[in-house]
Parts: sequence; C-alpha cells; structure tokens
Amino acid sequence: MTDETRNRGLDSTRRKFLKATTALAGTALAGLPGIAMAGKKHPKRGGTLRFGTRDDSVGLDTHRNIIYFVSHPLTGITGGLVDFDDKMQPKPAVAESWDASSDLMTWTFKLRRGAEYHNAQTIDAESVKWNIERIKDPKTSHAFTRSVLSDVERVTVDDKHTIRFHLKEPHAALDINLIYYPVNLMAPGAVDTVDTHPVNCGPFKFKSWRRLDVCELVRFENFWETDSEGNSLPYLDGLIGRPKKEDRVRLTALRTGELDLIDNVAYADAPSFKKDHGKTFDTWNVPQVGTAMMFFNLKNGLLSEKDNPDAHLLRQAIAHAIDHEGIHQAVFNGIGEISKGFYSSASPWHSKDIEGWPKFDPDKAKALRKKAKGGDEKFIIIANDTFPYMQQSGELAHAMLKDAGFNAVLEILPSPVMLEKQNKGDYHIDSTANSFRLDPDGWYGRNILSTAPENRRRIGYKNEKADQIILAARKERDPAKRRLMYADVETLVNRDLPMLYTHFVPLMMAGNRARVKGYDVSYSGPWSYTGAGMRRTWIEG
Repeated sequence: MTDETRNRGLDSTRRKFLKATTALAGTALAGLPGIAMAGKKHPKRGGTLRFGTRDDSVGLDTHRNIIYFVSHPLTGITGGLVDFDDKMQPKPAVAESWDASSDLMTWTFKLRRGAEYHNAQTIDAESVKWNIERIKDPKTSHAFTRSVLSDVERVTVDDKHTIRFHLKEPHAALDINLIYYPVNLMAPGAVDTVDTHPVNCGPFKFKSWRRLDVCELVRFENFWETDSEGNSLPYLDGLIGRPKKEDRVRLTALRTGELDLIDNVAYADAPSFKKDHGKTFDTWNVPQVGTAMMFFNLKNGLLSEKDNPDAHLLRQAIAHAIDHEGIHQAVFNGIGEISKGFYSSASPWHSKDIEGWPKFDPDKAKALRKKAKGGDEKFIIIANDTFPYMQQSGELAHAMLKDAGFNAVLEILPSPVMLEKQNKGDYHIDSTANSFRLDPDGWYGRNILSTAPENRRRIGYKNEKADQIILAARKERDPAKRRLMYADVETLVNRDLPMLYTHFVPLMMAGNRARVKGYDVSYSGPWSYTGAGMRRTWIEG
C-alpha cells in the first residue's frame, strides 16, 4: 500500500508514529531470523508441515466461530480484504488499495482482479458485500467478529471491483479492523456446507478436521500472493494441524519428531530448552501475543451495580487481593511484563500515562470484603482449560481470594462450556486473555465501548466518558494523540474495574531446524501474513 492509495494521509502518520516508537519492539525481537535472512536460501516447493498448537476452533463456520490467528490450524484457510506485515501494519490482500473520505465516513476498497475463493468462484464486490452483511447479522456471526463492523451502516457496490463502506460514525482505523482476523471472506456459493466443509480464500484449502485431534489443509494453487521472484505462495503442499493442549506434550512431540513446529513452549521450559537444544531447534520469541486479565461480570450478580449497590466495592476488594508479582513469577516464570493496560512496552501503542489498578493489599481486601454487601457469598471463577496460563492464573486468583476471606470456587471448563457461561452471565470472574490488536480500536472499540456486542455479551461495562473518548479517538488521525486518549480510557478501566489486567502474554515458538526452512513469526505471533510465515515456509528432507 502506498501513500497514493491512502491519499488521506492515514498511512504516513502511522509510519511516522512507528518510526518514533518501535525501537523497544525492535530490541525485543532482536535475534529472530528475519524475512531477508530466510530469503538467502532458494525455497524448495512442497512438503507437508506438522504444526502442534495449543487450541482449536469450536466449529468450522469462520464467521460464527473465532479462528484465532496464532493457535488455530484453521487460520490457514482464512483470508480477507486486508492483510498485515511482520510489524502488524496493514497490507493489501483481496483489496489491493483503499481510501477514506475526508470526513472518515466512507471507505472505498478496490479489489484485486483475479482473486478467487477455494472453489474457483471469483472474489468480486457482490461476494464481499454478502460476507459483510452475513457478519453483521447476529444470527450468523460471533459477537467478537460482529463488533468490528458495528459502525458500518451499509456497504454498496460501485462495480465488480469496487466496494464502499458507509459508516454511522467516522472511523480512522476501519482498514486495520478489516484484517482476516476476524473479518474473513468465505464463498457465498458454498454457504450450505460451511459447517462441514468451509470454502474460504486463504493460502490453504480445507481438507478434513476433527476437533482437538487433526486438521488437514492443502495448498491453494490460485492464492493471490507471490514472492519477490513471482513464485506463487504458499510453498508447502499442505499443513497438518495437531492441537495438543498440554505444553509439555507438544514439546515432547517436537523433540521426538512427531511434529515439525509448535506454537508455544511452556514458560517453565523455555529458558532450559533454548539452552539445551538450541543446536537442534530454532526458537522464535514473541513479546506480546496477547494480554491476560480477569473479566468481571457486570451484567448481573454480585459484581453488577444492577444487582448489588456495593458491587464496585467488591471489585476493589478482589483487585487488592490479587498479587500481580505472584502471577508473574508462578505462571509466567518471570518472563514478560506485568500489565497495567492492554499494550506492553514492546508495542508502539504502549503508554506510561496510565493510572494503575488497586495495589496488592491483603488487609485492605479483607476490610473491603467485610464492608461490602455480598462479601460472604459464593464467587465463581471460571477459566478455559485450553491455555495453561489462564487456568494457572485462575488457580492463583482462587487461592488469593480464599486468603482474603472470599467464598471463592474455581471451575476449569472447555471452550464450549465457557462460551455458554459467558453468554448467560453464569460466573463472577473469568480468568482470560485477549489477543493482540493491531489498532487500539480493535480492543477498546470491541471490549470497552458500551455498545460493542462483545462487551455486552461478556462484561456489560458502561462508562459514558470512556465511550466518548473511544468514539472521539476513531475520528483522530494522529496516532500519538490517539495513544494518549486510550491511556485515559485505561485509567477509567482501572478505576471502575470491569476487568483487572494481570500480565502481557509472551510466547516462544520452536521448530525442527533441519526440516523447517524459511519460517518467521510476526510481531505478535500470527503464523500467516504478507509474504512470510507459513506462506514462505518449506520442508527439507
């Protein structure tokens, strides 16, 4: 994407911002094998890579289910209007260029000619319009995905290769929010088989899937992207995803040759693994794959002002009971950073101008709990059984709350049950995390804004001042000013406590050096992105 295609100046301001603020991110990633280095060897087309992941999607419909671009094998089938590079900046994909009106109320996307879905159906403006309208429909989409399009009033087709987004309110970051995670495109003509055989437009085509067992993908021969020499991507013949929840099970499978690449080495094993096996396995460090936190249920129950006048007092008591340093050491083995906001110091969106959450103070926690109405009642903590750090953080929070006198119980649950609990508001505290967002609106606009579907589904937080700032930030073109605005939102969040930030989630991938060639991971962990990752990987031997 060039300044000519972004003639409203959005791209130039982002580049200036990144140039001034990403020195630390570069330091954090120093030593990783870069794309240029990978390009020194001539790629060998072919081979099937066996990829061990922590998680898997709940279902195959990529609009109805979250397809997480770090730990879901199904990520390989997904593609969208906008892609991103290794620094998580927007890049052309199905849309080869785009432009925003001066008032940021209309965005026009020019589609790439010749791009296809996996069934050879042409990706034209009408099919993109169909996708956007399907995602906007609550009956056919996940709230997380739908939140991205909450400000889209309608989409119109100018011609076969031009589509316009007409917004309800100005939005300076619509393009970044339209990346394939989560706004991915599927073939309208194959919607009837979406739950058994999805047809999308990513670098790999769907072959078969058994949840939490195996996912088989094959190369999409007509994928739109090529390398610098004009060779079509991806290089691999196929990808076999092997979801394995337990970190050490994945690591053992890598060491014994059952897998070629794994998406995360356990924090307790990472330092010794790199030291003991660095000659055999490559490792890739990611400074922030996401942010861990405790979501509080403000929709109903003890922590909701609707049902309890002392709900905020109870949330303060809980916050004072949580030892962040304890989580840092016990869960993350001292790796990474404690979080007071959504973005770590490795991110260009990090801000020091944030008022932190209530500090760890067990005595104050006990006093506030005794004072507040409902302080002696049962508190349900839920945690997903897929990601160990969520479960372990939940276990620590449970112990800390028990020490402060709370009648707390912990439930470790599989993803489908977690989803049902969240939808019903059948919990008080959710030990969870959210993946990195390329633009802050992807976090604040989907999880903090009171009208966002995902906020309404999971938390139920409403603060008029926070809403005003988030909506104003959407109209602001200067990223540096937006960063300060979001710092004000974080301060409100840390005061109101709809959630309690705990830790930035680091990640270390590992792969068989002799077999896996050309691979490189992006800034926050996705393994499929512009001109790199799994698209440029090949297998030796």
